[in-house]
Amino acid sequence: MTKRKLIKLGGSVLEQLDPRYYEEWSEWLKANNELIFMHGGGPALSAYCQQLQIESVFEQGVRVTTDDVLLGAERVLGGEVQSKIVYQLNQQALPAVGLTGIDGASIRGERQPDVGAVGHVAHVEEKLFQTLMQTGFIPVVTSLITGSEGTLNCNGDTCAVALATALQVDEFELLTDVTGIKLNGRMQSEVTVSDLEAGLASNEINGGMIPKSMAVIEAAKQGIKHVRIRFGQEVTSPGTQVKEENNERITTDVSAS
Repeated sequence: MTKRKLIKLGGSVLEQLDPRYYEEWSEWLKANNELIFMHGGGPALSAYCQQLQIESVFEQGVRVTTDDVLLGAERVLGGEVQSKIVYQLNQQALPAVGLTGIDGASIRGERQPDVGAVGHVAHVEEKLFQTLMQTGFIPVVTSLITGSEGTLNCNGDTCAVALATALQVDEFELLTDVTGIKLNGRMQSEVTVSDLEAGLASNEINGGMIPKSMAVIEAAKQGIKHVRIRFGQEVTSPGTQVKEENNERITTDVSAS
């Protein structure tokens, strides 16, 4: 039976990626499974903004997107970063195709208040992604989405969960360059959704880990069976389990560095 996996790539992960990941993805496809990527590009966008002296402002880990920042996101995320990822995957005989949520109006969103041209996903049109996967291609999607008045920038982690949910994936991975989710001052071997929610409420989970933690929580609540945060520099990195309390229907593996 064909399985479907979505991998969210952190913005700088491929620069130091353990090459064994390419082998893992190739084996996944050889087993007649489907694969789709969502990617970020925060460091590259920050570098662009710094070069042009555009201030980078974040609210709860989400980039405030002015008109100038949005133009940068379109150029950097939908251009430079995506083309590099697609090229690297194709060099490894992984047939990648670059897309944004603007293509075919495939990901539609609504503008969030107070953070500029930032949107949250309101609807995913699955047909384009399904057609590519079912014909052997790997969609590589950046989190620029279709708004009612133009392009919106969507946080890559939350956009990835929305896309994974709509596509009813069997596996969902956040591939990052961070050390994982830390609670009570140390890495946890097992946490619950409530533990993560408490960490968010106490601000122990902060900065860029806020959207990642919220993504893991939402993925678990949406019923995705296997959810993992993995360390991009080491394919065999150990992990932490996250379980939803109300029943045992979901086991979420959160792998740390």
